[in-house]
Amino acid sequence: MEEKLKMSDRKIKVILVGLGRIASKLELDPLRKKPCTHAGVLFSGFGKKNFELGLAIETKEERRNDFRDQWGLPPEFPILENLNRKQIESFARAKSASHLAVIATPSSSHFDTAKQLLNFGIKNLLIEKPVALSKKEGVLLRNLMNKKNARIWVNHERRYHPRYLFVRDLLQKGSFGKVQSVRANVFTSAKNPGLAFSKSGGGPLLHDGTHAMDLIHWFFGKPKLNYAKLVFPKQGTIEDRATAWFSAKNGIEIYLDVSGGRDYFQFELDILTNSHRLILSNDGFQFWEGKTSELYKGFQSLSPIQIPKFPDSEKSNAFLGIYQEIVEVIRGKKNRQEGNIEDNIHILDSLESIYNFRKSE
Repeated sequence: MEEKLKMSDRKIKVILVGLGRIASKLELDPLRKKPCTHAGVLFSGFGKKNFELGLAIETKEERRNDFRDQWGLPPEFPILENLNRKQIESFARAKSASHLAVIATPSSSHFDTAKQLLNFGIKNLLIEKPVALSKKEGVLLRNLMNKKNARIWVNHERRYHPRYLFVRDLLQKGSFGKVQSVRANVFTSAKNPGLAFSKSGGGPLLHDGTHAMDLIHWFFGKPKLNYAKLVFPKQGTIEDRATAWFSAKNGIEIYLDVSGGRDYFQFELDILTNSHRLILSNDGFQFWEGKTSELYKGFQSLSPIQIPKFPDSEKSNAFLGIYQEIVEVIRGKKNRQEGNIEDNIHILDSLESIYNFRKSE
């Protein structure tokens, strides 16, 4: 029966490179909406119908052991310590199924890992953000991808979140009026910095601010930088904070604030139009509309409103969204990729303009 299945019906074979937080470990967080990792998707009901994890790669032995335990994998399941050209080329040449490689390693390794996989014959890549550490690397990766006739997705997951998609559609239709100003915040804590404060992972602007910059590009188009400021610790080359003022098309002014020195985590996009205010946040989505004021005679004040048919939070999952698109594109049911390499080159260009602004002053 398996031999009679069409290629479009067969499961997509997956290589998972890196078995850390976003690959698997965050699935153990009892408070997060599931699935919230790549392995979580692959082992979900949807994942099991469409994908088959055939190979994993992780340099750290402890993580390899933890991964086996977490997902109940048998001892014979192949988890390699490093990329093995012979095994990956064999994986890529198999005619029985399409394939996908997921790169969930530290940011500094994305470029080299993707290059190797493309050169080994892998045709579909999903790479964690940022796709590379510089625009130059992004361009080189795009050129190699085109040469190898391959595809690259980048996991800026909010592009696939039903609530962000819903709001973006209404904004583009003009349902909230004309956008005039935007405030984007990404705040994290230096007490638990991960790779956001390391030379290998970049500062909070590159490591975390990329999410805000992605939404700015996605919602409003590529903006032009007017002013930027970076704050550095007394000793060190990795910024503590980055602020920037951009202008986008149609007169939209955008203020970006990325900081790693807060005692809390917050991601928020505050959009102000001529008639509405919208807050899109990890803490929730809120909407206001200008109505006759109860405080000042002859004035309009913002009043909270409910949005009809707003997606249910329980049914909103960005990780499932990006993998659904991957399935549709690989099986020929869809052509367009939402989080493609070209968009991410533009995002890296905008981030670099902030880093380079200080040098040009």
